[in-house]
Amino acid sequence: MNPAILHISAEPIGAGQERVCYQHPDDESKVVKIQKGDNDTQTRRELALYASLARRGMNDFEHIPRYHGKVQTNIGNGFVVDRIADHDGAVSRSLWWHFERGYPVTEFLPYLEELRRYLLDKRIVFSVDMGRYNILLQKLSPSRARLVVIDGLGNHTAINWLDNIGFFARRKIRRRWQRFIGRLHNYSAETMRRHEGSPRKLEAAYRRQQPGP
Repeated sequence: MNPAILHISAEPIGAGQERVCYQHPDDESKVVKIQKGDNDTQTRRELALYASLARRGMNDFEHIPRYHGKVQTNIGNGFVVDRIADHDGAVSRSLWWHFERGYPVTEFLPYLEELRRYLLDKRIVFSVDMGRYNILLQKLSPSRARLVVIDGLGNHTAINWLDNIGFFARRKIRRRWQRFIGRLHNYSAETMRRHEGSPRKLEAAYRRQQPGP
């Protein structure tokens, strides 16, 4: 086999509508995202965002995975990003995983506010289809956690040159964030109606106060 081609033989660790995610065979701290079919829209907009961040010299990857470049594999072309895992090595769980187990969205509001401020500060535009599956709660230590957006990054619109201008980028982020938060509250309410018993609370070490304005 060509040594320049990365050989992937394991089962996927996650899948979306357009891409499949595999553990990097040579580096457990990274994953490889590979397209399912011919539609590369999500990949193109995500890579365009990372290219824009690189041009701006942005080097703060607190709430999005770090990009490590494109790669050829035995099952198709892909690109490499950080694997988002908890301090015990387990893959971090999504907001939707928590909602389905009885944790209401209110438990995550301080983390969501921290994420909102980060996206605004770094001018990271996200797609309108970013949702509950795309955001993981990463437990960094027994007492510290953060939200990480693993999919839905980048702008899906054809005319997006205004994203390079801070005022317009932040206006778009605020507008989309309001719709996104509305959807999260709806998802949470729907799952709580199906959940029996009182709402669950995060472990005491991970419960945080809502930050001030």
